[in-house]
Amino acid sequence: MYKPKLIFILIFLVISSYSQQDIVKCDTKKIYANAEYTGCLDVENKRDGYGIMIFNNGVTFEGNFKKDVKEGKGKITFIDGSFYNGEWINDKREGLGVFMKPNGDAYEGYFKNNMRNGVGKNSFSNLDKKTTQNGVFKNNEFFSGESLTVFLDDKTTLSSVYKNGSLISKVQVSSDFSIEYEGSFYPNGTLETGKETNISQNGNLIIIRYFEDGDEIPDLEYSNVKNYYVEDDIDGDLERVIINLETEPNDDSKFINLKFNTINHLGSFRFIFDTGAESFSIGYNLFKKLKENGLEYEDMNVTLKSVGVLGVPMDNKVIKIKQLTIGEYVVKNVIAHVETVNTANYSLLGIGFMKKFKNVYWSLNDDIVIFEKK
Repeated sequence: MYKPKLIFILIFLVISSYSQQDIVKCDTKKIYANAEYTGCLDVENKRDGYGIMIFNNGVTFEGNFKKDVKEGKGKITFIDGSFYNGEWINDKREGLGVFMKPNGDAYEGYFKNNMRNGVGKNSFSNLDKKTTQNGVFKNNEFFSGESLTVFLDDKTTLSSVYKNGSLISKVQVSSDFSIEYEGSFYPNGTLETGKETNISQNGNLIIIRYFEDGDEIPDLEYSNVKNYYVEDDIDGDLERVIINLETEPNDDSKFINLKFNTINHLGSFRFIFDTGAESFSIGYNLFKKLKENGLEYEDMNVTLKSVGVLGVPMDNKVIKIKQLTIGEYVVKNVIAHVETVNTANYSLLGIGFMKKFKNVYWSLNDDIVIFEKK
């Protein structure tokens, strides 16, 4: 963590403030082919001490000289209004100083050999964004420290951390989400190998993805609003349970019964067995009944869009059910989607529920589903 700004300001004010007692002024003039000098000269008629150099192209320098070269403290101002004010050694910017452009772009910190070298702060704008770099620079390049970019249109921020010339992490934050990146990066700033954590909806929705050589690693994505196989979440002595699917005359739908852990003990409720559905969805009226009877659950404070049975998009609240029963298994920490429209009363058991198990097999001919816990 680099916090050099205040130190720079205080030190720079000390070394760059000229007082009448500090400066011995001379009014000797000397004409050069490309400039005019007014200031002090030594016995060899060389610039030595305080002086002002006005070049024919409009560039000016005011500060100290030694044996005809800039040495000590001084300020050079260019024709576009840019200036450097700070320390010089042997005609080069070297030591602590400030370089500023007319548009407000500025660097304050250490220089060596006319380049940014050492601890410093660099601020610059580019079209719709402004960037501030705090840390260590080497040969004009940002080497180690923290960089903050603010996008002016929507106030999105991008915080980046560099170490030894390489980007090692960054965090993008907007009004709706934040994305954290850790690992190694390509020169354009995209993640090469590492982890991406996406946090949205006021910090309640978390999605983690892993990358290697620029590609997402399959089957390693994690989301706090999806079900995953955790062996300890399944209680039961059997290695597998066999569930008979229920059917109704003149109806192609197949149903599975589930029981929920409620304060007031209720019977089982049937869910449409739908391998084409991604989520595990509880209808509006069923959830209302379960909640009224003391369903133990956690509101994840996340709302997701889905397409209902009739093809109509709708909002779904996401909850985590403490436990429910299917056959001889008690399954804990089950993520479910709750329909928020009172006309949405289909309850679906889709892929999102089956992912809680090690394996699930469906026999088309026998109308059975086999759930395995390991």
